[in-house]
Amino acid sequence: MNAAQARALALGLPGAVETPHHELTSFRLPGAKGKIFATMTPDGAELRVFIKDEDSRDAWIDREAGVVEPLFWGARRCGVKLLLAKAKLGCVKELLSQSWRDNGGVSA
Repeated sequence: MNAAQARALALGLPGAVETPHHELTSFRLPGAKGKIFATMTPDGAELRVFIKDEDSRDAWIDREAGVVEPLFWGARRCGVKLLLAKAKLGCVKELLSQSWRDNGGVSA
């Protein structure tokens, strides 16, 4: 998986848009609030996906060890980070879809 493929998956979700977020690229839900469901590092090596359910985060980390790692916001775990060079298409697609739904995405 590379950055272009991950970007295409994120932007393929209904209404998703890409905008800058500090030094990162962010993928946001449509609408005025534009809630972020994922970000990507400038080098495209890491995709950060915001998964709300702690058990789900842990399951991904266990199932995809070495590819999916915990993501922290300060001391709080807020999602997972994927090492894109090691990630498989299905894993990235599922995580992005879950985050999109977790953060308010609704299919048209």
